[in-house]
Amino acid sequence: MDRTRVDLRVGRLLAGLIVLAATGCQTVRTPEEQIAAMPIPREKNMMSQPEYVVAPPDLLIVEVLETPPGRPITGERLVRPDGTITLGYYGDVYVNGLTLKEVKEKIIIHLRQFLTDEALGLIALDRDGNPIQVPPAESDRVFVDVGAYNSQVYYVQGDVNAPGRLPIVGNETVLDAINYAGGLAPTASIPNVRLVRPAPPGSSKPQLLPVNLAAIIQEGDTTTNYQIMPGDRIYVYRDPIVRATILVDRLAAPFNTVLSSILQYSFAVRNVKSIDIPINAGFGAQGNQGGGRNFGRVPANSPAF
Repeated sequence: MDRTRVDLRVGRLLAGLIVLAATGCQTVRTPEEQIAAMPIPREKNMMSQPEYVVAPPDLLIVEVLETPPGRPITGERLVRPDGTITLGYYGDVYVNGLTLKEVKEKIIIHLRQFLTDEALGLIALDRDGNPIQVPPAESDRVFVDVGAYNSQVYYVQGDVNAPGRLPIVGNETVLDAINYAGGLAPTASIPNVRLVRPAPPGSSKPQLLPVNLAAIIQEGDTTTNYQIMPGDRIYVYRDPIVRATILVDRLAAPFNTVLSSILQYSFAVRNVKSIDIPINAGFGAQGNQGGGRNFGRVPANSPAF
């Protein structure tokens, strides 16, 4: 097989690999008319998030207005991995999986071991001045709120400038998420972005939703600017040309290494051969014939001084 045929086959192989790299991981496109007809929350058609459920590592703000001197309850409380928060002198309270209203009720019930019902706001006076019981959730002496929503998050991966895990703090959309992740990297493929939504309870199929980012940014089209839900994954693929270039570089790297080694060996052999010259042979012959110059040699018949 001659060299021309080998080069032709290698060229065809590289061309096939480039096409595979450029098209092998593309997002399956779903017609946007079909997506628009689906009941998916998106920009200008958002849904209210369900009541927040506390989980590690959220930060809760707990404040009790009336406490003994030197024993205040105020400031942020971290929900620890075991699902508890500490109230310092007053002990720990398990809050994992509870809503804010339930957390407030549980804290007040726990503090009844240390504080009076009046201090906890569980007793009030009616119009006639008679004391009445106040439900713990309606107390105006104890306050519980979220300082940092750390447990409900989404993920932005791929060719963005700051990929990672981001907390949900409101009604974020896909465009918000990409901006929070530092925007698209120069190597990103704008037509190839998808949102992956984990399967809901009772289902085994996640949702794979393509994102038309060009339409969202350049045309103000909100069809695929979905509302972000806890657990969502946004993936930005790399541009096919960049991906193909990287693949070719990886395939060529071993051949470049071998070729470089061969060239270095050839260069070293050539240098060694150029150094191996019989220098003394020609010099000695000229000296014996007397036609050359005598360096450092004294003739035998020269007069003595």
